[in-house]
Amino acid sequence: MNKQVSYKPKKQSWLKISTDLLTLFETGTHTDGLPYLKVLDTLSADSPLTNAKKHAAWVKQKVNSSHLNLLIAEDLYQLLLSDVPDVPDDELESAIELKAADLLSYDLDDAILDVIRLPKEAYRGRMKMAFIIAMQKPAVQQWIIQLIQQGIKVSTVDISVTQLRNFGLRAQNFTESGIFHIQPAKCRLVLNFQNEMVLSRTFETGLKDMVGAGQTVQDDELEVTVDSASTSGSTIQMESLALDIRRSFDYYESQLGLGAVAELNILCGENYTPLVKTLAGKLGVRFKILNPADFMHLISDQPTNGDGTYFELIGCAFREALS
Repeated sequence: MNKQVSYKPKKQSWLKISTDLLTLFETGTHTDGLPYLKVLDTLSADSPLTNAKKHAAWVKQKVNSSHLNLLIAEDLYQLLLSDVPDVPDDELESAIELKAADLLSYDLDDAILDVIRLPKEAYRGRMKMAFIIAMQKPAVQQWIIQLIQQGIKVSTVDISVTQLRNFGLRAQNFTESGIFHIQPAKCRLVLNFQNEMVLSRTFETGLKDMVGAGQTVQDDELEVTVDSASTSGSTIQMESLALDIRRSFDYYESQLGLGAVAELNILCGENYTPLVKTLAGKLGVRFKILNPADFMHLISDQPTNGDGTYFELIGCAFREALS
């Protein structure tokens, strides 16, 4: 276990809101000084983001804390890449809002906005760019109100992609690095430069699409086994994904002008390691399959079947050190 940790994160409670699931978990410092993430409970629910009143009491029952952070899942926010207007700093917020208004599918007054500015080296210094993070305000406000009525104050609202970035930065050995989280139904690539995210892409290809003949993927309680007739299709899916990832590396180097990606750290369930190694071998970059246990403790009373169920939460354990 990697014990080179120079900070001790304080204990924090979290609620992750997904399209059909609520996950309560806790982060902090273990007795040996390493960060930990402890899954407290989960609740299957229909559209929980818009049903705060229905579920706030459940949160109160399960969390022994008066403060809570919200983590919003990928499908419930937008991450928009936009140029940054050349205006004085005191006018930047208004200028970004005008940019967002052109990109959003709903009214700006109903949006919560945040900005991650790309480093000045991106795009060879020719333009200023930023990620605009947008989510619908009424639903988030209702969660804040309903939790306050339960005696719980929301301290932070964060999003899943920045937590993947956090873990990528903790695991990296080079400043030009990437982290790739591959799941059964999709995967996410984040490329970093100088400790900041500069590219984020989601691919609608997952492990189940690439399973070859005789291989089995475990997805929660469902086992998916593919016969030999599907081998050619799975090979095409893998080659297509590998091509999309290599194109992302080319964009990082040629368009962003940040040099070659020096390493790719891969996060996946242990059941999938042989398959992921085959994919990674097609990418033309140094890679490593990460074991979160080398960096932290992951504690859960619920079986995960080696599928990496809670891997998308682990960056929260490193949030303090990177904020």
